[in-house]
Amino acid sequence: MAADTWLDDNADEQDQPAQRGSLSGYVLCWGLMLFLAWVPVPMGSNRAIFWAMNTVLVGAAGAAYFGWLGRRGSAPRVSLDQLAPLPVLYVLLVFYLIIQLIRFPIAGLDPISMAPGATLWMLLRLVTYGMLFFLVLQATRNRERFNLFLTGMLTIGTLHAAGALAMLRMGDTLLGYEKWAYLGSATGTFVNRNSFATFMALNCCLGAALLIRALLEKRNEDYRYDYYWLRLALIGSALMIVMAALVASQSRMGALAAALGTLTTVFFALLATSQRKRTFFVAAGVVLASCLAIGWLYGEQLLNRMLDVEESWSIRAALYHQVLELIAQRPWTGFGGGSFEIVFPTVHAPPVGTDRLWDKAHNSYLTLWSELGVIAGSLIPLLLAVIGWKLSAALRRNRRLWLPAATGLGCLIAVATHALVDFSMEIQAVAFWLVAILAAASAQCLPQSVST
Repeated sequence: MAADTWLDDNADEQDQPAQRGSLSGYVLCWGLMLFLAWVPVPMGSNRAIFWAMNTVLVGAAGAAYFGWLGRRGSAPRVSLDQLAPLPVLYVLLVFYLIIQLIRFPIAGLDPISMAPGATLWMLLRLVTYGMLFFLVLQATRNRERFNLFLTGMLTIGTLHAAGALAMLRMGDTLLGYEKWAYLGSATGTFVNRNSFATFMALNCCLGAALLIRALLEKRNEDYRYDYYWLRLALIGSALMIVMAALVASQSRMGALAAALGTLTTVFFALLATSQRKRTFFVAAGVVLASCLAIGWLYGEQLLNRMLDVEESWSIRAALYHQVLELIAQRPWTGFGGGSFEIVFPTVHAPPVGTDRLWDKAHNSYLTLWSELGVIAGSLIPLLLAVIGWKLSAALRRNRRLWLPAATGLGCLIAVATHALVDFSMEIQAVAFWLVAILAAASAQCLPQSVST
């Protein structure tokens, strides 16, 4: 049995070959990959017009999927009760955002939100993420489509990385236009180098997982020896391109988050697979050679920024102190989803510089607590933690699930780490990619798998 074979812990299913699945499933899978290829292009989809476009696109895909189910008279491949308690936490979060928008005229109470328009946008984004998670879950329940999805995502990410390096080399532009920020750093189609670095960190985790799977492939009658080495070369090259773009971004915390996420992926993969020593040394050799080559080409600027970390941290610490003061004013209700830019000026003071607009808290957890309150603001981290716990539990239950579990956990650690000191998780393209990867990993790790 090939090393990339994983099934659930039902004994009667473990020796069945992977089925190709339905044509409609592949149509949905390819459509979602095309969508995920698009979302980083317009400045990371970090503008209201792109939020609206993406909501329409995902909503249309959802309507088409449910319409197709209705015509067939069939149920979704994955039901909501299989995801418990995730749907409950998600509904509570959506409900609280709605509560923040409601005016209570009888009691003479204004809406909780200080920025109802921004809160409505946050609500729409959240609903879009939920629908995308559900659709990816259905599309990648089949094992062959899951493999296609991961390979397609890494291919897309590699193309974005190559484009970022090309734009940096050819005039340092943003889609052909003159950049107005982060000159000399690779940002790809993103405006902010840190958000781009988080995007590349997700692809580092994907590349590491797929490289280990390729190293573990067994050459049998259906698997040619020369194709084995070609696959290793392609995945290794993709990983090098992604790492080069990451280092060229000069994002200090992005590099650290990528390292932690990739190490997490490798750790869980090797923990669950046989032939660990050989695979570890081969993978370590590839990564070390890549790091040396990339460091020689792009590492000098990143190293210089590493040496300046003490001064940057002093400013960031002062910012966090002021955000905590803001949270203390409304610890339970928050000021409204998406309202940070509106309310932070009420506490903004030196030594946090006044020469620039501080529209982000540079810590996604503090942002959530300031906007939604400590309780409701903890629901998103709790949702992610529950997904991580489910992936690790699936790996403990069945080691054959190492690829989806290790990939999902690595990506989760990378984004959660960077969210401690920046706002990448608040950039829609990064959020879409994280949601999609976690949904695909969850689809394979749910019990009682059925390939349809």
